[in-house]
Amino acid sequence: MTILLEQHIATIKDAGKKLTGTKRRKFQAQVTIDYLNSNPRLAERTFGWGRETVELGLHELRTGYTCVNNVKARGNKRIEKKNRNWKPIFVV
Repeated sequence: MTILLEQHIATIKDAGKKLTGTKRRKFQAQVTIDYLNSNPRLAERTFGWGRETVELGLHELRTGYTCVNNVKARGNKRIEKKNRNWKPIFVV
């Protein structure tokens, strides 16, 4: 394992924050491979990254498959979808 200075850790954290989605996971996985012997728990402790995210990135790098997130499915559903019997009331 390479010894990282606080300055290096801050730079890597900053770079990780600027990326999103698949790019971020792959970056975190590559940093974990290069500096932390592919140990997601150590990445969690050192950089404050989610261990599960780093593990997913490691799997993506190893297999070559990219996991797709269904971000659009998150959040509160429309009332029309939740309750099929709901009808809007229009007051004129």
